Amino acid sequence: MIVEKTIKSLCELYKHGTRKIQCEEGFVYDSELIFYEPSSSEISRLLESYSPLPEDYLKFLSITNGFRPFSNVGCSGEIDIFSIDEIFRTNEPYDNPFKLIVACVYDDNIIIDIEAVAKGKNDYMYLTEGPCDFDDARSLYCDFQTWLDRFVMSQGNKYWTWRVEDRKY
Repeated sequence: MIVEKTIKSLCELYKHGTRKIQCEEGFVYDSELIFYEPSSSEISRLLESYSPLPEDYLKFLSITNGFRPFSNVGCSGEIDIFSIDEIFRTNEPYDNPFKLIVACVYDDNIIIDIEAVAKGKNDYMYLTEGPCDFDDARSLYCDFQTWLDRFVMSQGNKYWTWRVEDRKY
C-alpha cells in the first residue's frame, strides 16, 4: 500500500533528526517529524463513531496515530495530521457523522467524506480553506493515500492551491 511506502520514505528522510525544507518563495526552514504511537483500541473507538472509514486511512492509523510532518522547529503546529483524540476534539462542534476532519494544514481542513466511502468512491478527500463549512468543501479528487503521497512530495506545501492559471509571466 502506498501509505506504508510514503511513511517509510518520510522516516528515512528524517532518520538523522531535523532537515531543511524549502517552501514557497524560497523560504527555507529546519523541520522535524513528530509521530504519535498507534493504538488499535483508539481505532476501534473511532470506527464506533465514524464508519465506514477507508482502508488506506485505517492502514495509516495502524502505523501512526497521526503525525506532524515538516514541522517548523521554531514554531511547530502549522501542519497536523490528527491523532484520534484530536479528531474527536476537532469534529465535536460539527456533529456531522458523514464528514470527518482528519488534518489541518495552515488553516485548511482536510476532510474524509464518509458517504463517498460508503458508496465505494475513490475520490473521498475534500478540503475547506479557512474556517470549516462542509457546504463549501471542495473535492481533492483522490483517496487518502494519494493525498498523503502528494502532500509529502510537496514537502508540506498546499499543493492543491497550485493552479497554472494563477501564474504570471
